[in-house]
Amino acid sequence: MTEQQSLAETTVKRFAVLAAAAGLSTWAIDSAATQVGLPSMQVALGISVTASQWILNIALMVLAGFVTVGGALGDRQGRTRVFRWGLVLILAGAAVTFAGGLLGQFAVVLGGRALEGLGAAFMLPASTALLIDVFSQQERGGAQGRMMMISMTVTAFAPTLLGLVIQYISWPFAYLFVVGAAVIAFFLVGRVNYSQVKPQPTSFDYQGSLLLLLAVVLLTFGIMQAGVLGFSSPSVLLLVAGGLLAGVALVLLSLREDKPLIQFRLLTIRNVAIAMFVSLMRFLPNVLMGAFVARYVQQVLGLSPTVTGLLMIVPVLAQVVAAPVAGKMLDKGGPRQPVSLGVGLLVAGLVTLAIGFPAQNLWLVIIGTVVGGAGFAFTNPVQIAALNQTPLEQRGMLAGLMPLAGQFGTTLWVALVTAGLGIFMARELAGGAESEAAAQASALGTITWIAVGVTLVTLVVSLMLRNVDAPANDLATGQGTQNEERGTPKRGTTT
Repeated sequence: MTEQQSLAETTVKRFAVLAAAAGLSTWAIDSAATQVGLPSMQVALGISVTASQWILNIALMVLAGFVTVGGALGDRQGRTRVFRWGLVLILAGAAVTFAGGLLGQFAVVLGGRALEGLGAAFMLPASTALLIDVFSQQERGGAQGRMMMISMTVTAFAPTLLGLVIQYISWPFAYLFVVGAAVIAFFLVGRVNYSQVKPQPTSFDYQGSLLLLLAVVLLTFGIMQAGVLGFSSPSVLLLVAGGLLAGVALVLLSLREDKPLIQFRLLTIRNVAIAMFVSLMRFLPNVLMGAFVARYVQQVLGLSPTVTGLLMIVPVLAQVVAAPVAGKMLDKGGPRQPVSLGVGLLVAGLVTLAIGFPAQNLWLVIIGTVVGGAGFAFTNPVQIAALNQTPLEQRGMLAGLMPLAGQFGTTLWVALVTAGLGIFMARELAGGAESEAAAQASALGTITWIAVGVTLVTLVVSLMLRNVDAPANDLATGQGTQNEERGTPKRGTTT
């Protein structure tokens, strides 16, 4: 390799990390704007608690329904191109949400949030797969750690700034920061110039895409409605049953297809199956420590959006510190140690929250989110563990499948926690709770103890990860294979 080629490859790697980090930061800023601003949105739009949760969950639902499609499009159309498509959609959606907020139109806000979720569905899988494309196996853990450290550093201070904007200007203006972040990420990804190796073109699995979307939408609607109507309501049961049937049909039809949207046969690979499970389950504590802590400190403890933003800095900084450490642990010894350590920290954080919520103890809540934030960062290598064990031609699909597990998990857990919160609060109020705030605090404590039990099961499963080498066609097998898989950096062109 000549000196010029080496310099070009180094440049591609640098901008791949920066672009991926900027893309993740764009979505994280969007999520922070929604989480910190949700109580203000509820008051300004004159809607109920359950309706306000749709502002958060509709974007997650669309993201979960389309993220695998985004991964498949990255394989076919080129990841940098699909990455840009996603950024444009996020930018447009944030602008619509901003306009809907100024107009006070709940339906317009929901439309903008749905568009943002669609953009994230295109952008997120491409951001992960970019690192797989341009880094060797031995470098991926460090690259992922640097990407997460950058994005988490940006994200750490975003909630405080957004809280100030929400408190002293108005909540719609927080989404202008999403627009700015998307523009920066769009510029950075334009510098990631390499030749992506694409699989042979095949027909797109439209049937699988539709079934996946139906499963996600019906399950989400059903569970969210359960918080209002109860889980025994005929309409709730019908929606949930329809979602489960769509999911079963998706699995059965995919197993019969040669080139399905989701290759469920990959779940026969041990690390892939475990990674999918952990990716799904780790978002239960993440939801409780993020969206519901932000709501709790404002509606139960009476703190302002600005203070809420400040409180959200500390757990994100814990992720910033933990992410590169987790990457180094992955590179040196494999995924089992950092991932199991991470899930163990999530359990510890949940226990602290379960005590702090009903006691209305701010310090316990903060400690719980800090421990949990570090734990979440330590679980990130589970995605690289799965991708390393996946054949080259199916990595793009798996890069979409992994976010599907995570984002469907987020959607599912937000819906379940919202439903549970409504049910347990009603019981607390009927049992003589002093106020709605006290009822919410007690209900969150009960839900968090349930989450502790669920996450302990996840810890046991994470201990089954194998520390094994990548397949023979991976980057570590030699320079010729490296060039074939990673592609040769190019000057002045993009895929």
